Amino acid sequence: MRREETARRSPLSRSRARASTVERRREKSTSDAAFRRDAAVDPLDAFARERERERGDMDLRVVGADADAFARAFEDSSAFDRSMTSARAMNAFARETIDEALRRASKREVGRVDDAREEGSVRSGGEGSTATRVETEDGGEDSSQPPRGTATGTAGTFVSDPVDALLARARVDSDSDAESDGDEEMGTTTSGVRGRDATATAEETLERWTAKKRRVHAARSGRGTIQVSMAFEIISTRAKGEAGVEARLAELENTTAGMTAQTHRISQQEYVTRLRRLNEDIATAWLREDRVSALKLCVKVAKLLSDTNVGKFYPVLFILVTEVIETMGRLVYDRISRKAEETLETGEVRRLLEDFKAIDVRPLAKNTCKNWFYKVATIRDMIPRMYMELALFKCYRFVHDGPPVAQTRRLLCMTRGIGDPLAAAYMRMYIAKCALECGCETSDNRQTLQILKEFMPSYVSVLDDKADDDPATTYVFRLGLRRAEYSELMDPAMEWLIECCAQNPNPALLHKVLYMGGETPPVPFLRAVFRSLSPTIFKENAFKLISLVSASPTSGEEESLERLENMADCYALIAQKFNDAAPHEHERLEILSEIWKVAQKWTRIEPYLRVAEAFLSYVIAYLSRAEMETLMKDVARHVHAALTEEREGESNAEAPTLASGAMARVERMLRVATERYEDVDDVISLKWYMYLGEILRGDAKVKFSAALLQCAEKKGTITDPVCLDALLEAAKTCNDDIDGMSSDAARAETESLVVRFINSVDFGSDFEAHLNFLVSARSAFANLDLVQEVLVYRAIALIVGVYDRVGGEHTARTKSFVNACTAYCQVTIPSVRGVDVRLRLFTLTARAAIAHGLIQQVDGLIRSAVTDAQESGGESAVGGWMDLPADCADAEMLEFARACGSLLVVTPGNLEKGAFLVFRGLLKVVEDFDWSPESANQARAYVSMIPMITAMAQPKLPYKIEGVQSNDVLFAGETAYAEEATELAHELLQRAVDVAGAEPTNENENENDEDDDEEAYKKSHGEELARVNLELASVIAMTCKPSPEMFALTDGVVDRARRYLPPSVVDPIASRALALLRPPPTSDDDDDAVDP
Repeated sequence: MRREETARRSPLSRSRARASTVERRREKSTSDAAFRRDAAVDPLDAFARERERERGDMDLRVVGADADAFARAFEDSSAFDRSMTSARAMNAFARETIDEALRRASKREVGRVDDAREEGSVRSGGEGSTATRVETEDGGEDSSQPPRGTATGTAGTFVSDPVDALLARARVDSDSDAESDGDEEMGTTTSGVRGRDATATAEETLERWTAKKRRVHAARSGRGTIQVSMAFEIISTRAKGEAGVEARLAELENTTAGMTAQTHRISQQEYVTRLRRLNEDIATAWLREDRVSALKLCVKVAKLLSDTNVGKFYPVLFILVTEVIETMGRLVYDRISRKAEETLETGEVRRLLEDFKAIDVRPLAKNTCKNWFYKVATIRDMIPRMYMELALFKCYRFVHDGPPVAQTRRLLCMTRGIGDPLAAAYMRMYIAKCALECGCETSDNRQTLQILKEFMPSYVSVLDDKADDDPATTYVFRLGLRRAEYSELMDPAMEWLIECCAQNPNPALLHKVLYMGGETPPVPFLRAVFRSLSPTIFKENAFKLISLVSASPTSGEEESLERLENMADCYALIAQKFNDAAPHEHERLEILSEIWKVAQKWTRIEPYLRVAEAFLSYVIAYLSRAEMETLMKDVARHVHAALTEEREGESNAEAPTLASGAMARVERMLRVATERYEDVDDVISLKWYMYLGEILRGDAKVKFSAALLQCAEKKGTITDPVCLDALLEAAKTCNDDIDGMSSDAARAETESLVVRFINSVDFGSDFEAHLNFLVSARSAFANLDLVQEVLVYRAIALIVGVYDRVGGEHTARTKSFVNACTAYCQVTIPSVRGVDVRLRLFTLTARAAIAHGLIQQVDGLIRSAVTDAQESGGESAVGGWMDLPADCADAEMLEFARACGSLLVVTPGNLEKGAFLVFRGLLKVVEDFDWSPESANQARAYVSMIPMITAMAQPKLPYKIEGVQSNDVLFAGETAYAEEATELAHELLQRAVDVAGAEPTNENENENDEDDDEEAYKKSHGEELARVNLELASVIAMTCKPSPEMFALTDGVVDRARRYLPPSVVDPIASRALALLRPPPTSDDDDDAVDP
């Protein structure tokens, strides 16, 4: 709240009361003077209580030598504005202010964009969503944060592995119990990589498997729901207390109810959360040395892979489940390794070597290993039994040397008994992975080829539309999926097998893999093959691979959309591989021609755009601009044909549009083309470029427009009219996308783009064209506050530019143009948010306009500024003072009072309503402003206005603007004018003395605040007020004639400063001020001076 004003008493009347005792006070001792300075009561108030008189006249330095003295003192004071000394100086000041403001606006926008992005990333990081990356319908990817229990970093890895956490706590206990009974001993994770096959093949397999899991998890995770049986609901029921594991197992034994229960749908996140709980239960049971219960829980988790009703979630489920069973396998392997250790007589523990043999293993460890395999063999269900054995595959090295080749063949034969093609595919995938890890593969990849050979019949039957009687078709229809969708679920398994074979550089092996699906393999099979092959293979066999896709069999006379999509995927994969390995230079154009012979005949727009988007980067990287224009022309032809077909098929009057996926591809193609060019003129001049941009709608249109504006930044200056129109339309599209619901990041980024675009526009010497552009931009960017501010700065720059060209000698045309620019600023400024910005713009526009002698416009601008400052004080004011921090608002008001006061010195007053009408309005604004009680800016505002009103009272102003008749001419010699100026100066002086003499108080103090903090605040605030009092003393000495009253007043003001500031600071200023105000000696004083 505003501090209540003290009772007003005339400082002049109080000064007269002190005048008669000034000499006597000088003769007082040093102790008395110190006592007076430290007194709690203001000496001015003390003398005022002794003698109250009527207010007398205040004499200003207005005539003769006093006027010259004031001019010299005013020029050296802080209130003097050197930019107001001439029209040229004022014009230069406006130019420098504009340049600095535009640089600051650009830097501020860059900072706002970075801060908003960082805040958005932090905010999104705290939200829980279902998956890390979700593949969208159009082939793009959507990023989101994985939920608790899903993969982060590597696919399929839980956020925090409960086994690792619990084992870390149990390691010490396990070491202390190392000599206890073997069956009851707790195993721990051994140091190093014990039990892992140390060969390069095993390490590469593990690395490729981790990367494969990450890709599958990223591509297959989603936010949908999945169908599960009620048996899963039983599994997810988590018992509480110490008997939680036993209660869970008791529920799991009731398998009959689970098999006959109905299915229901749950979210994927809930599914993953329940798996995580099961993982924690397994770890808890193991650490409690209840390994039987841990095994049972792990079997139940593995059994989840028997249920393929989860549909598209099955690949992710496979990753998560294998993570759990591999954790179990690691625990078992470490336990057996501990049992294989031998304690020597010396107390030293002998551990197994990295490359140990079965003969090196103690019998106790071997028996434990066999016991675990016996337990796994008793599992009734085949799928969990096979997965659990594969999880323990590395443990075979404890019982016999050499890789478990026979066990691999046995498991592969058992896979033939799995009727579900999807479950069988992933089982074969896991067999191949475990076989590679354990070194079962031969140099010619015979094992993997055999697995792939057994996999192909079920894969082909799933894709065969004529195989309705095949048992595999039943599983496809049961999930309600198309054959292509079902085969796509099997693709990760197929890709892994082919990838394992592709590691072999033997060309004959590649030939076997390619033609394993027949002489003309199905396109989905080729897609899986292409994903797994290295870019080098594509480089050396480009035409062979392309011919396989083009010659693939069709399902009928008219190609189906499903087949075209599969072919488009294959062609797109070819383009992606060439991005990593450039094709031979003489084959580059021919490769594009071979593919385009097929793709350009397609009438379906979605698969065509899929291929065109993939090969656009290929064309830009390896071919010329002519080929890119040909490609874009063909794209535009297909898009036009698709829109025409849609228009003919619909009777509504709305313009036809592409599907969202196709539109997104067109937008990405345009964005890629835009980013490849440095000059925006070259981009816009491309044939069909603007046509493709015009057919975009919604978010695709906004992204395209933003990319176009970013490309324009590379050029630096925009001069071409065609380019300017296109960029203006793009900027308007970005502006229209911003509304009240837009995020801070989106608003900041859009403002940054538009501001840089406006600053790059250059019409040279055609100022009128530039003003017309600013008028169009004002209505186009109504949603962006910063842009409105920049537009005003650009308009002021035009006013400054005109002065640089013509000076003060205007023609009718230039005068009219400057008037139009000034009117543009006055109309635009109120739409800027932020009263501090508006006031700066008003005063800067007035400075630029007064240099041209636009008196009426300047008067209107200053009045608008004063009115805006007055009306922005309420709580309901939009962009008012309440929106600014208290210290910032005080500083802005002080700056406005000084800037506006400097303008009023040279601005002619109103002949009808009074010369000081606007000045009184400014004084009212300063008086009514809600100043912070912790700041001395209110006193500074009053102090800074005293020299200004004194300057206005001079017969010759300290500075003038060429061609402007100021008040010294309009009101020359008028007594009423001088009296009104003196009255205003007296009023300002009185308020300055009152406000500067207030005792420092802390309105925010708390009863619990310490006394030393309160004392420190009072001292700091007191020092600030003391410096203001010194400024006031200098102002009184500068503006007032010497008199006893002014001398006494200044002496009292100086005494205030002495309370908080040292003499080294106060004395120099006090001595100069008192010397200027010391009354001249009179004849009576000379008579009294008798020689002793």
